[in-house]
Amino acid sequence: MHPILTVPVHQLPNTELAFNAGAANNAALLKVPMISAGDLKVSSSLTIEITVANDISIGGKPAGDSDIKYGVSDGTRFIGFQTMDKNNYHDHAPCFGTEGISGPTLSSARQEAILPKPSDSFYPGQFVFNLKLNERWGSCYTAHDGGFVRTASYNNRLALSKGLTLEVYKSDKTERVGIKFIKVAITQDDA
Repeated sequence: MHPILTVPVHQLPNTELAFNAGAANNAALLKVPMISAGDLKVSSSLTIEITVANDISIGGKPAGDSDIKYGVSDGTRFIGFQTMDKNNYHDHAPCFGTEGISGPTLSSARQEAILPKPSDSFYPGQFVFNLKLNERWGSCYTAHDGGFVRTASYNNRLALSKGLTLEVYKSDKTERVGIKFIKVAITQDDA
C-alpha cells in the first residue's frame, strides 16, 4: 500500500465548520476535490480512510439533531456512511452505509439497515470510515461497546477515472452540523 493523498480540512484552534438549518433535505454541505479526472485508472485499487469529529454539543442535546453523511463521489455517484447523533441510538446504529446520486442534494439515496443499535448511549463524536472502492464495501468504527464496527456493501462502483471528491451532506433541512475536523487518507495497493 502506498499513500497517495492525505487531505486535512484546515483547522483553527477552537473553531469548527458550522452549518445551520436550511431549505432542503439531504443538502450538500462540503465538496472537496481530492483527485483530478484522469489521474486514476478505472481498475485502481484504493482504500480511503476518513476520520471525522462532530460537535457533540449539537447532536448530544435532547432537542438537537445532527445526522451527517460522509463519503466520496466520482461527480455522479456517492458512497459513504450516515452518522447518527445520540438521540437516535435507541433504535439506530451510530453509523450505516448509504449511497446515491451526488449533487446539490443527495438524491436516490439507498441506505443499509439501521440496526444493530449500540448498548452504549453516549455520543462519541469521532467516527472512522474505511472505503474499499474497487471491492464496493466499507466499514465504520465508533468507540461504542468497546469498539463498534459496522460494514456496508455498495450496489454501485465509482468511476475512478472521473476523479474523487470528498462530500458531506446533512439528512434533514432542520439539522444543524458542527464539524471539528476531517482527515482523509487515500492509499493505493500496487498488487
